Amino acid sequence: MTSSRIIRLIKNRTVFAISTVELLRVMGRSGTWIFIPIYLILKRDVPFLDIGLLFLISSVTSIPVSLFGGNLVDRIGRRKIAIVLPPFISLVFLLMFLDIYYNLSLIIMYLSFISLFPLGGLQEVTDNVMITDTTMEGERIDAFSIVRISANIGFSIGPALSGIALSYNFALLPLIPLVGEIIGFFLYFIIIRETMPNSHKENRLLSFPHNDRRFLIIAIILAISWFSIGPWGYILSQFLSTVDKLNYSLIGIIFAVNGIAVITLQLPVNRALYNIDEMTRVSLGLIIYSVTFFIFSITRNLTFLIINVVALTIGENIISPASSSVIGKIAPEDKRGQYYGGFSLINNLIGPFSPLLYEFLLSLFFRESIILWGIISSICLSLALIIIFLRFWKRV
Repeated sequence: MTSSRIIRLIKNRTVFAISTVELLRVMGRSGTWIFIPIYLILKRDVPFLDIGLLFLISSVTSIPVSLFGGNLVDRIGRRKIAIVLPPFISLVFLLMFLDIYYNLSLIIMYLSFISLFPLGGLQEVTDNVMITDTTMEGERIDAFSIVRISANIGFSIGPALSGIALSYNFALLPLIPLVGEIIGFFLYFIIIRETMPNSHKENRLLSFPHNDRRFLIIAIILAISWFSIGPWGYILSQFLSTVDKLNYSLIGIIFAVNGIAVITLQLPVNRALYNIDEMTRVSLGLIIYSVTFFIFSITRNLTFLIINVVALTIGENIISPASSSVIGKIAPEDKRGQYYGGFSLINNLIGPFSPLLYEFLLSLFFRESIILWGIISSICLSLALIIIFLRFWKRV
């Protein structure tokens, strides 16, 4: 990525607005994803398996939003969806705050947590479509990378900030994303313009690209890929806190290192892999994930844990923008909402079983870390080899 291209993409008002808002979102929500499960386990005595079921239910509720949301983006426009969502999400975080502060029913926490998944998923679909609308095919990986770098600036701040906040009171956790959503609403309202092509509006509320065989194969492979790397988002923080007995601040620092590594390594990774296609990148990223997941099983040293997180981040840097870009490359201009929504649907049909499986493995092999992380590592490696095989036969 050249400096002139970076400057041009940053000057793109849509890329700038989405990048800024994504920074604010992730800064707040990263602490929620990492520490709310720990709060439920340690403060409310919720079992590991129940946490897995909570993630499963949360993802399942995203299915109808994925099915209708992408079509809605094509039908009524990107901007309207983008500015309507933040007020609803702000209300959800307010309910979370009240539930923790006043120690209310767990049902309120569960419903609030579950509702974040479909609402956040629709935000992601809308943002991906707007980025694709306003960039050329050759620069989309770079554009998605800029958004991702901004998100990880937020991720480098969020866990550490949340770790400090919860040392005073767990109730402070939802207030950080609440403020971010409010600011994000005003930024979108002021900066974002409608990006939907004027030549066409999708008239059907329900449409899925079921006849596009290439899309279906790639979407399923990508969904299983995100399934396989689920432990990074779901159980690592629980493993570090309950097995390695690390305190909240150290866990926050480890996750902050992930964010910092994305910021510093994303563009060099893009340059190194410039001539490599998206699906080959996904396979390479999975291999790196496989190695780093296994290393979690054999080291308890904080320095090595941090180095391993940096290595894992390289795999993350390879997979994330490539998977966003390849869907935009496949999608027709007037059906981008449908295609991104279709991918979200497939992802939400497969993804919910990731936390359930890995929480089950965590509860089963709580004291056998080599078996736990060895199984997870094997899943990633197997999928990487499948992608290589399909690429060899020109299937993807």
